[in-house]
Amino acid sequence: MAQVDPGKLRPGMKVVIDGDLYIVQSFDLRTPGNLRSFVRSKMKKVSDGRVTEMTFRGASNIEEADYGTRTCQFLYSDGEDFTFMDLQTFEQFSVTADFLGIQAQFLIPEAEVIVAFWNDQPVGIELPPKMTFTVTDTIGDITRGNTANTITKEATIETGFKLQVPTFVRIGDKIRVSTEDGSYVERA
Repeated sequence: MAQVDPGKLRPGMKVVIDGDLYIVQSFDLRTPGNLRSFVRSKMKKVSDGRVTEMTFRGASNIEEADYGTRTCQFLYSDGEDFTFMDLQTFEQFSVTADFLGIQAQFLIPEAEVIVAFWNDQPVGIELPPKMTFTVTDTIGDITRGNTANTITKEATIETGFKLQVPTFVRIGDKIRVSTEDGSYVERA
């Protein structure tokens, strides 16, 4: 594993500190006056999900994580656990809803995703930035006339996730949704 300069940390980067895998959530490089610069960052420990604030000065014991990715297929969810299958080895593994975060709301059975592994343990999942879903429920027309502001209404997509959409979206429409924040992008 290669040493990483703290000034080169970026959100989403996976690093090893004292034998534990962390994912960089945010970082802030500071150079106060004529003192040495330092980096203050928020790191999420993969093993337990806790977010910790860390400060690094100069050379530190940060190593870039050597991890691999595999294409996997989402099979099913039993409520709290989500089961995937590695498409090369056909081995199945499960991860929790906490591990997936908001991405759990966008998994459809048989969807292919990229899963990052470190020491044969899943450490991250990568969905496409935008995915297409069918609207299964929404209210009817909203009265027109308020053109000064964008009018939205609540809609439910096929996974059960609820989001705000423009008033022209109807039940059965296909829409694109951002998998990063769950927002409406466009009609498909």
